[in-house]
Parts: sequence; C-alpha cells; structure tokens
Amino acid sequence: MKKIFFTLLSLVVASGAYAVTPANPTNVKWFDAGNESGQSRLTFTLPTVDVDGNELDPEMMGYRIYTDDDQIFTFTRSVYTNDDLWGNITDVYNYQWAEGSDIQGSVVYFYRTNAEGYERFFNTRIGIQAFYLNDNFGIGGVSEIVYDYLPQQTELPKPKNPHIDYWEEVWGPTSQELMFTIETDWDGNPVADDCTFEAMINGDDYTILDADKVTWSIYTDDDQLFVFTPEEFPEFSEPTTEIPFGYSGPYVQENTVYFSNRLATTATENPFFTWRIGIQVHYTVDGVKSSSDIMYLEVFPKMKPATDVTSTSFLADWSSPENNTQHAGFRGYDLYIIDKANPQDTLLIADIPALTKPGELGDEPIPGRTYLVENLTPGTTYQYYVVSKHNWGSQIISIPSNIEEVTLPGEAHGYELGDVNHDGKRSIGDVTALINYLLSGDENGICLICADVDENGSIKIGDVTALINLLLAR
Repeated sequence: MKKIFFTLLSLVVASGAYAVTPANPTNVKWFDAGNESGQSRLTFTLPTVDVDGNELDPEMMGYRIYTDDDQIFTFTRSVYTNDDLWGNITDVYNYQWAEGSDIQGSVVYFYRTNAEGYERFFNTRIGIQAFYLNDNFGIGGVSEIVYDYLPQQTELPKPKNPHIDYWEEVWGPTSQELMFTIETDWDGNPVADDCTFEAMINGDDYTILDADKVTWSIYTDDDQLFVFTPEEFPEFSEPTTEIPFGYSGPYVQENTVYFSNRLATTATENPFFTWRIGIQVHYTVDGVKSSSDIMYLEVFPKMKPATDVTSTSFLADWSSPENNTQHAGFRGYDLYIIDKANPQDTLLIADIPALTKPGELGDEPIPGRTYLVENLTPGTTYQYYVVSKHNWGSQIISIPSNIEEVTLPGEAHGYELGDVNHDGKRSIGDVTALINYLLSGDENGICLICADVDENGSIKIGDVTALINLLLAR
C-alpha cells in the first residue's frame, strides 16, 4: 500500500506547498563492465541536508537518472528486477532502495549496457538529481543534475593480429588443443598493429599495450563467439567470452586451450565447430574497446550449397583445410551422395584428387575443389558431404565436412513439372497458384519442386513465363 500511496500522490502537483531544495548528490561515478554480462553501475552519495544545511527526512527523498542531453532515464519493470518497482518509472523513491537489488541506496546496476546485441543507453554522460517531496507528497525542490562523463577517447590502438600455431586432436577426435600466439615484442609486451620486425630491429617507435587491458576471445565457424562455461572449464566461476592476456589455469594456459574430452568435434552429434576455429585480441580502456581481426584456422572441409542444379545433376563445391599443418600427407577426397528418402541408396565417389597450381618448388595443392555429380533422379532430395583423407603415421585419418542438401527439379511424387497446385495436371490454375505464391510467399498447397519450371534452382517470375510457354506448347 505504501508503494501505491506514494506513487499516486507523487503525481499530484501541490499548489502553495513549501518546496525543500536538497543539496547536490556527491561522489557520482560511472563504472562500465565492458561487454560482459552485468555489473555496469552508477554509484553516488545522496544528500542528507538541503542547500542551507538543514537535515532532511530520507523518507521524503528520491532521485532521477539523466543521460546525455538531460534525458530522463526510465526504469522498466522487465529489466530492473526490484520487487518494489510498479510499472515503468522515472522517479526512484526512498522505499525502492533495497540492498541486494538492482536499485540500492547508493548504486544502480545497469545490466548488459554494452554487450553485443544491446544498444548503450547513453554515449557521453550519465547523471543524478535528488528531489524532495513537499507537504502534499508531490515533487517539490530538486537539486542540480550532477554528471559523470565517459572518457572521450575516440580511438584506441588496434592490437596486432594473432595467429594460430595449430589445432591438434591429441589422442583422437575426443581430445583437442588449440595453440595460438598473441603478438609481443622481444620483451614480452603485447603490441599494436604498428609494430613490425623492422621497427624492433631498428629501434623505431611502436605502440606497447598495457597487458592488464588485453584480452582474447575464441570464435567458431561463421564468427560465432565461443563461451567458456564453468561446466566445461571448471576454473571459471561464471560463463565468460574474454580471457586475460597471460592467464594460466588448468585448461587455459597462456597460449593454449585444452578442450580435453568435453568438447569433441568429430565424435559427437553436436560439435562446437564444424569448419574453422579462430582467435581475436581485444584492448579495452575505460569501457572503450578496439579489436584485432579474427584469425582463423580451417580444420575441417567446408561444403558449400549446390550450384548449377538441373533435374539430374548438381555441382558440389567445397573448401578444405588450407594451413592446418597437422593434416599433411593428403590422399584425396571421398564424396558421399545420399538419397534422403532412401539413405541406403548412397553414392560414393572415391579418391577425388586435389586441384593443383604451379609453384616455385613444383605443383602446389589448391584447398578444396568442385565436382559435377551426374546421372541423378529428378525430383529427389539428396544430402551430400565430403571427407578429406590424410596420412597420419601408419594410419589414414578422415576429416568430414558439414552436410548440405539439394532437391533436384523435375517430376516429383507423381506430379509433373509445372503442376504447381498439386492437382495432377498442368493448367491455368497452376499459373494462378504460382503468381499467388510469388506475391505472398505462402507455401500452403504449393509443390515447390514443380514450381521451379525453368529448373534454375529458384522460383521467380521467369517460372511463370516458362509455365505459360509449356501450356501454349500443348
């Protein structure tokens, strides 16, 4: 009841009520947690006296938060989980200060203010203003807004790109380690991208980074950020994506990450990466961050979507590990083509050689290649992947790619090409159905295989023209 009472009465503008002007807040300080998942905060000390030094009743006090151009910040119930909050508010009263909550008597926590996918709610400054309720419980006097400003550092030096020394499956596919190098000078200092070997030799100037402000992250496949979870890496008490420079723990030791038996790549149905693994270095000062490029190592072949698709063939195209020194002694590729409806009908195209190009020391292999798969069945959906084979001592190791899928155009499920509405014949109704699909995108009642009348692998206005030509040619 107290919450509702104060909230409603605070909206009343009291005429003639005596306004007490509180003194200004002090010790206003913003701390930015960077891109981690919490604990960015504004700390402050609220006044206990008015501008004349008279003692104030804390029960009659409150504050507002302001950002950038004196914009009043709104506390939303969905984000600020103090149970005393009632709806969305801009005025925080004394009874809403609760130890252990997001909003306390001398600190407000602003979660995920700078994390990826979230917009910062201010760019330049954040401030606080104290107010005092008047005799009718409306807001009476207010203090000045006291701001803390972000450091106006517009550009940080960019860390020099790291490189991956190797990815190794130490004891088979369930134990792996990643070794990498973060660039340093001869004294072991992390450096920016203006540092060159020649600069160190000649004694030229280059930028040395503060090692305490350098971190690194791991990325997988299509720039997916890897999370070190306590379940997989017990040395961390909470999930983290950035590891300090020089950190050494049981499974992360300076420049090596041991994935042990917990994060198998080829022996599980859900590997944590299927193509490549990379590393990026960060440099963060006062909440401002600069990062190197993400430097990748391709570990597994990367199968791409099919091209040049016809009713009986398609072009398979894949890349393959380019600079993984572990995968030496290349023996060739095995290409598997699987009828999705009948997995036992698998076509194996074995021992496809790598393409080569002339090099200074003879022919050099080109990572990956293409292969035209022919004599297939129209209207059939195929899954396909490639396996790269290599000598490893006395063994041959097989490195599989991801699986892609392609559906060939043509007669499918007993229907003709052009029978868009699935009624067993080609007619003007199929033209109408095809146009409706192109306008709405609604697949209900549509045979997509039959709708690709010109057999180019996509459904567009050209298929309408091709269908009309089929009808006129009868």
